[in-house]
Amino acid sequence: MGEPVGPLAPEVPVFRELDATTAARISTEAKALQPWLVDLRRHFHRHPELGWREVATTARIVEELSQLGYEVVSGKDFLGDTPRLGLSREPIPGEGDTGCIAIHDTGRPGPTVCLRVDIDALPITEATTGHVPADAGYASTVDGVMHSCGHDGHIAIGLGVARLLRPMLAGGFGKLKLLFQPAEEGVRGANSVVAAGWMDDVDLFAAIHLGLGVPSGSVAFGVHGFLASRKYAVLLTGRAAHAGKAPEEGRNALLAACQMVPGLHALAQSSARGVRINVGVLEAGKAVNIVPEKARFELEMRAETNDALDRLERRCLRLIASMAEAHEVEHATVLRGRSGAWRNPNDFVAWASGIDRMLGTFPSVLTDHPFGAGEDATTLAGAVDRRGGKAGIIVLGADLVGDHHTPEFDFDENVLWQGVQLLTALTAGAMEIV
Repeated sequence: MGEPVGPLAPEVPVFRELDATTAARISTEAKALQPWLVDLRRHFHRHPELGWREVATTARIVEELSQLGYEVVSGKDFLGDTPRLGLSREPIPGEGDTGCIAIHDTGRPGPTVCLRVDIDALPITEATTGHVPADAGYASTVDGVMHSCGHDGHIAIGLGVARLLRPMLAGGFGKLKLLFQPAEEGVRGANSVVAAGWMDDVDLFAAIHLGLGVPSGSVAFGVHGFLASRKYAVLLTGRAAHAGKAPEEGRNALLAACQMVPGLHALAQSSARGVRINVGVLEAGKAVNIVPEKARFELEMRAETNDALDRLERRCLRLIASMAEAHEVEHATVLRGRSGAWRNPNDFVAWASGIDRMLGTFPSVLTDHPFGAGEDATTLAGAVDRRGGKAGIIVLGADLVGDHHTPEFDFDENVLWQGVQLLTALTAGAMEIV
């Protein structure tokens, strides 16, 4: 991460104004899509799928996009043989070949615009009482899996943009890419998208996330404070032995792990401001009378800057290696997810705010909003930025019931048409659609 993914591009103008007549048309047509958007969102909410396993989700998205006449790349053709971070330890049929990208080239010179939405759900059991999706009959039908971060809404918005833009593209310039990205949770999927080359020709990139502390009727363009993140699985291998008869013959992988974990957490206390470390999973042992031969834990590191995360990563890996050597156990570290820090550039904020004023939808526009978490749209935005393109990640205001990543999560569905309107308008401005 941090290396250019393609040749530096000559600057292509993308921050163009939106025609007033086009703005009015987009607003009217986006509002008319609202009942269809709600139906779509509720379909995806009923049928959530975890990251890298969004098989049925992708199939429905591909069906909708193909009917609209887009060129759609999916399956093994989408990400090819690029590495997939965070796959299951045991192979699952179809895992890793999800997500898709829809493309329309106008055939006229102009910018390549990429809009991204994420499509995966979370391993959470949805609330069943006092919860609107359950009461209204569209709660998750998959045990232990739920759209608890709004990605079902993002999919609906992405498909709405595809539907609204398709006939309008005849009057535009350049190329449109609509990216339906798998495996955002755990900051995994975007790395494969970049490695597959889909960002190599992008001049303008935009992504959207609903909620996140921004209320309905508001939108945040001045978003910053995306935390850089790396996630590792740490595998320790010692030697089993009888715990009573000859423990000295063993090499205790669990004991090594138990000493590593507080040591890792202590590194956050002596690191840069804004550094976070968490070990959220620890597995080891088979029986109480056996010295544990195997141990495994999952480590997450976060920091406010990419440089601070690089320093933290080096310290963590050194600590793991030195303690493994002290306990005479073998160790392996497997990268399972990563994303970068990000701040929306001032020129993107000013341009998007100007487009929003043409629409007149949001009474409140936030130009200073800390994100305060990880999001792998930063990986895509960073790749575009490094090649000389423009990029921004927008927070679409949405009143919430329950917080993100909780069983009670739900959001104000009225924001769906607003998300479609906004992303369509930004694209129409950049591609000079009239």
